[in-house]
Amino acid sequence: MRFSSENNVNNFLKILKQFPKEWTIIQLTAPYNPNENLKPFTEYRTEISSIYLTLLTNDYMDHTDIEPFTVEVPANITKVGEKPLFEELYSLLIENYNTIEKAQFLNNKRLIKNYWSRREDIDLRIKSVINVMYKEWLGGWSSLLTGKFEDSALREKVIKQVDTAISDWGFIKLTSKQKTLLYNLLGSSILLSSQQIKSCIRMILTQHGNPDEVRQVLTNCESCSKEFRLLNELCFECLSECFEKIHHFNIVDGIKAFSDVATQIKDGDEWTALRKAKRHPVILIVDEMLDTFPWETLPILNHQPVSRIENIHFLYSLYKEHEDKIVDGYFAAEPNIGRYVINPDKNLERMELRMSSFVKYWCESWSGHIGEPPPPEEFLDYLSTSDIFLYCGHGDGCHFAKGAANGAGVEGASGRTTALLSGCGSVRLSRAPGRTPPSGAHHHLHIASCPIVIGMLWEVTDLEVDKVVSTLLSLYVPSDAPVDWKSVGKAKWSQGLIETSIEQKSQYSPERDLLLAVSRARGATSFTMIASSLVARGLPVRIRDK
Repeated sequence: MRFSSENNVNNFLKILKQFPKEWTIIQLTAPYNPNENLKPFTEYRTEISSIYLTLLTNDYMDHTDIEPFTVEVPANITKVGEKPLFEELYSLLIENYNTIEKAQFLNNKRLIKNYWSRREDIDLRIKSVINVMYKEWLGGWSSLLTGKFEDSALREKVIKQVDTAISDWGFIKLTSKQKTLLYNLLGSSILLSSQQIKSCIRMILTQHGNPDEVRQVLTNCESCSKEFRLLNELCFECLSECFEKIHHFNIVDGIKAFSDVATQIKDGDEWTALRKAKRHPVILIVDEMLDTFPWETLPILNHQPVSRIENIHFLYSLYKEHEDKIVDGYFAAEPNIGRYVINPDKNLERMELRMSSFVKYWCESWSGHIGEPPPPEEFLDYLSTSDIFLYCGHGDGCHFAKGAANGAGVEGASGRTTALLSGCGSVRLSRAPGRTPPSGAHHHLHIASCPIVIGMLWEVTDLEVDKVVSTLLSLYVPSDAPVDWKSVGKAKWSQGLIETSIEQKSQYSPERDLLLAVSRARGATSFTMIASSLVARGLPVRIRDK
């Protein structure tokens, strides 16, 4: 990472310290694979044996005075008879695409029944992918993805509980890295299973200690060498033996010491606040090889404010561009000016009726184009002058700005807008022919300084997406509408008709944190395949307090 001509590491650390203190920044990276230069992407994309999870900023790093560090997590480990996780994900995405693509040709009951059967099967498969990611792949390491507590007293309480166990058991030689990992794990233990916790404790105690101390006590072993680079290169027997020589406890006692802390936190009445504790935003820097995975819908993250970004350079650029508008870790947005483009290709009639009826009801002051494409310069003007821009159509819609700004297209906008693109794969990374890096609409919009872009990772169906998008906007955008959108009658919504002469069925609970609104909006559909497709890319955004 080059931020200047010299002292790259030092400058990089300085840049991390410039970011808002509320942010947790985590990088997910796949190891380099030389086959990237030899094979087609469709072949080497499944050749991933591990991922690197790098903590750049974290709730406990200041306490332990530790710089960014990396944990290697095994990946693609499968049980006998199971398809490797990467292979399964890409396989189901292909089937999802084919199923949705052929939906327009359904002309009898048998085909319709088969279509819904395939949709249900695909949904079960994506649920299985998420389950394997969480329980068998990341396990306890998923605790490293969580954000900082809004209530710092909870953080101090976790530190005190873990430090007490360290002191009581006499683990005086634990490294700062081990302590940081234990704080994160046990601080999230209320959301993890006992097996996930114990397995992760074992790896923290044996694989993340001081390598020099291990070399001093490592005995001869046929499969291990003192010339190791990383501790996880050693066999478990050697790691356990070295742990016992260094700490004067066997590894079983070590696991028991900290799993007892986890049990106290999981079962103790005084820790119930931890389960629903509010957290500050998480920003995931996701490697292009891992970008297709639905990280935000992992059980440990799905109720937290989470966004993605391409790399640290984009994050820093967006942050510096909008630094004067960032308050308490959030881009302070206005909700006043809204623009929309709905069904510009004129071939999604029911979607047009649904979404036009929604914006006219909930976002009455907004303006835009319905059933026709805007001129390129007007599309660009929407991105430059609106607080919120909604695109409902095929793909990401950015092609409608082609030729504007002397050929710059959407990159010629001067964005401050929250861009919501509801088309299939609207924020997917796509690869041009050859060996060019993948790109997406969000790249161009970030270059135009749009602080956040929300869209879909893969193919979706319009009715379910309309439910999600309308729910998201109704949570986030203030409205003078007489009845909460959740309570509005929608029996004839696909005809453009909504029923408002009804009693309020539920207490309206708005969400001005856009990332939390995204999280809540996923619940508007019963299809996990649709919900997990929705992601936010960019800075955390929240409507400015009046």
